[in-house]
Amino acid sequence: MLVITSRIPFPIEKGDKLRVFYQLKYLSKFHRISLVSLCENQNEIDVAKTILGKYCESLSFYILPKWKRYINLPFGMLNNLPFSVQYFYHSGIGKKIKKHILKLNPDHIYCQLIRTAPYVRKLPFTKTIDYMDSFSLGAKRRAYESSFFTKMLMRIEAAQLSNYESEVFNDFNSHSIISDQDKMSLKILSKEKISIIPNGVDTSFFYPNKSVEKKYDLLLCGNMGYYPNVLAAKVLFSLLDRIKIKFPDLKVLIAGARPHPSVRAMDGKNGITVSGWMDDIREAYWSSEINIAPIFTGSGLQNKMLEAMACGLPCLTTEVVADSIGGVDGCHYSVASNKTDLEVKLEELLTDALLRKKLGEGGLELVKSKFSWSSSVDELNRIINEGAKVDIFGVNL
Repeated sequence: MLVITSRIPFPIEKGDKLRVFYQLKYLSKFHRISLVSLCENQNEIDVAKTILGKYCESLSFYILPKWKRYINLPFGMLNNLPFSVQYFYHSGIGKKIKKHILKLNPDHIYCQLIRTAPYVRKLPFTKTIDYMDSFSLGAKRRAYESSFFTKMLMRIEAAQLSNYESEVFNDFNSHSIISDQDKMSLKILSKEKISIIPNGVDTSFFYPNKSVEKKYDLLLCGNMGYYPNVLAAKVLFSLLDRIKIKFPDLKVLIAGARPHPSVRAMDGKNGITVSGWMDDIREAYWSSEINIAPIFTGSGLQNKMLEAMACGLPCLTTEVVADSIGGVDGCHYSVASNKTDLEVKLEELLTDALLRKKLGEGGLELVKSKFSWSSSVDELNRIINEGAKVDIFGVNL
């Protein structure tokens, strides 16, 4: 089986990389995998090839530098591609990938994200596409939160993404997505053909550890260069201006890779520590009392939320995040409907130790029962095998 990704899936500091890394790990038990990935430089290859070689029979990396991606963006209009798809597409690399795949002659192609669809959608093999998130939904939500000029651009991008999500659907034999809310947002008539494949959590790695000293009252964790997370940090910073009147000694950790300059500037203010990349992200969870994810835009499943729950932290989040997880407010986590409600719910958590204990235990139980990588990839393997039994014209083989 050939797997194609828009980024090398290691190190796993981003959601798409985390998802496909664990999928490769578990799918390698059932398939001989050839991986094709795009990257920006040779260093990415050097860092990843040893660990990925444990799960893949062959590795093929294609370097597409940032400067070439930006120069290439206007061609999206000619190719009728959304900008966020065109950013990962290059016709020269496309020819090389096509030649490589035809020579390899795989039994099946697993395409992660619509970003990689242009490279394989017309090739004569059975194929599965993992939409992962509804990118059009994420763009719509970003438009809603943006200033006028960005709002206009994101509305156009959202419409193009929606059209492209629908356009590529029939080029693939089987389809997956991360959550029901993402699935229902797609403008695709045959939604029933899309399987929900949630992410999992490795609970042998992420687990409660009471031996670590609690240094922080609040934790915001994620890829802190990702727009919804940057926005969440700004929401939290504004919230702290008010909440610290009642809790003046509150200590906050913002942890995660590539913090945006606006996030980095929060370090040392309002009791905030911005750590940036941490070699072991569990230290962030274990040293914090409460996990907060004030995310009001974006789409998909928040992996860091699941990891925090697996580590036994009580979690405060929004409807955008909670809807993708499918737990119960007040049992598995606390949900704020708006920014005012967020302040009320945070005060409640800071003052109620019994509630923190209840949510911590409830969240941990939900993760253990619902978010296993093994069961998630078993379902993915099932739809891949089903897709492989149907030829490119929809005829059962």
